[in-house]
Amino acid sequence: MRRFSMIFVVVAVLAAPALAGEAPSFVNWESPHVHPLDLSPDGTRLVAVNTAADRLEVFTVEAGGVLTHELSIPVGIDPVSVRMRDDDEAWVVNHISDSVSVVDLEAGVVIATVQTDDEPGDVVFAGDPERAFVSCTQANTVLVFDPTDLSTAPERVDIFGEDPRALAVSEDGSEVYVAIFESGNGSTALGGVPGAVAGGDAFFPPNVISNEAGPHEGVNPPPNDGDDFDPEVDSDNPDAPEVALIVKQNDAGLWFDDNEGDWTELVSGADAELSGRLEGWELPDHDIAVIDSDTLDLSYVNRLMNICMGMAVNPDDG
Repeated sequence: MRRFSMIFVVVAVLAAPALAGEAPSFVNWESPHVHPLDLSPDGTRLVAVNTAADRLEVFTVEAGGVLTHELSIPVGIDPVSVRMRDDDEAWVVNHISDSVSVVDLEAGVVIATVQTDDEPGDVVFAGDPERAFVSCTQANTVLVFDPTDLSTAPERVDIFGEDPRALAVSEDGSEVYVAIFESGNGSTALGGVPGAVAGGDAFFPPNVISNEAGPHEGVNPPPNDGDDFDPEVDSDNPDAPEVALIVKQNDAGLWFDDNEGDWTELVSGADAELSGRLEGWELPDHDIAVIDSDTLDLSYVNRLMNICMGMAVNPDDG
């Protein structure tokens, strides 16, 4: 049997509980980690963000994977990611400070602070010449810096997606991949609130489920087994409340419920107004943005996943 050795490092700061009436010892923003650990290229150092203490922890990696704490370096507020640019330089992404701290590990100090757009999430290095790419989660942008001249304003790539966060680089460094955290899954909800009608002011979205133009001819709740219900409805039960319905777009661009009801005409077709939409309505489902690291040309990969928390490139096949 093959054996694998794994090392897990957890860096934590515990705040003493505050007495009644006292303010807590620190503010917990609950900032999300994206890439909180990294190894130096030569494998001799491990760096870890200490989010609660606003520090970068530096460990020496000794024979057999033994870790010795070397340094604790103050950075910005709530660091969530760190990447080693080389054996001595680390870039730390500070989520609340809206900044990146460039750290010289030999000197044990921050040598530069780079301001970013709102709530940066991650940083990677790619391209020829090398540039630094920083995702900004609330601004929906990726900023591109020249690491040799941080006085130069960054180039900005606008991401068509909500909360671009984790980053990765292709094996040849030609592409930067941006995971969109709040990406879609190709589904949307149709309204079913009683009394809501197309064009009415009382409710939105309108109650299209009860509209006879729908695939189930206004039956609400809609059947779940062809024209029937499974299990059968007990005739002694009171009438069930009207409901909304989730529909999903297939590869052909058509909108179906889970009972094969085709709602396309009422979602994006000629009768889209009945569901509170416009004809031709579309719901983008970008999961990964792909940036050419030299030209900054942008493309997207769709329909993979959603709530994209982390990402890495397969080292075997790219």
